Amino acid sequence: ERAARRLAAEVGIDDVRAGLLPQDKVAAVRAWEAEGLRVLVVGDGVNDAPALAAAHTGIAMGRAGSDLALET
Repeated sequence: ERAARRLAAEVGIDDVRAGLLPQDKVAAVRAWEAEGLRVLVVGDGVNDAPALAAAHTGIAMGRAGSDLALET
């Protein structure tokens, strides 16, 4: 969560959701899209796949994302 908040602060994002269960990630994506928002999800694990697929844009970090999380 710390890495997500730090990155969000650097790019001006106020709403950060980290540590959600897979089904909660999908629910959040669907709720935002129901409001007419375009949602981008960045994930680094298999548990992120459903949210990545549900989002307008999904970025899978793979090993690089895991390494980044370990470094921060």
